[in-house]
Amino acid sequence: MKNKILIIALLVLVVGLSGCVNSDASKINGLAPSINSHLKTGDTAYNQAVYHANRFQFDEALEDCSNATNEFNAAKSSADQALTYAKDSNDNVFVTYIGYLVSEIDAKLNATSELQLAIPYMQQNDTTNANLHRDLANSYMDQAVDYKAKKDAIASQNPSKFK
Repeated sequence: MKNKILIIALLVLVVGLSGCVNSDASKINGLAPSINSHLKTGDTAYNQAVYHANRFQFDEALEDCSNATNEFNAAKSSADQALTYAKDSNDNVFVTYIGYLVSEIDAKLNATSELQLAIPYMQQNDTTNANLHRDLANSYMDQAVDYKAKKDAIASQNPSKFK
């Protein structure tokens, strides 16, 4: 009788603890919706900033840059946390993938910063400096696209890890 009670107690304990323990992969998966949402909203705000800047609506463009920066920073915060979980998991696929994600977000933050720097020059009709910063913004966005392509390649090569 004592053995049956001990076995039942042990099973209850194991089942209870298994529900409390999260793997690093599940922690990463838990952060993914937030990261993706902030990236999507940040991309929209950045594109709106470009749209407004190209139409000489500079106040709106600066506001959009601020919104994009806030969204990309929120995504970066979660991505940095995910990178910590990936490193703790010792899974090189996750580490590399999330490393590219962090780099993508950094590139988008840099692009947004450069666009924000270009706008005052645009207002002053200083085309030399405005174009310098706009070209840098474009270069950073090109880098972001490259990092996204690298992420997509990793995901397609590891479908069991990226559902």
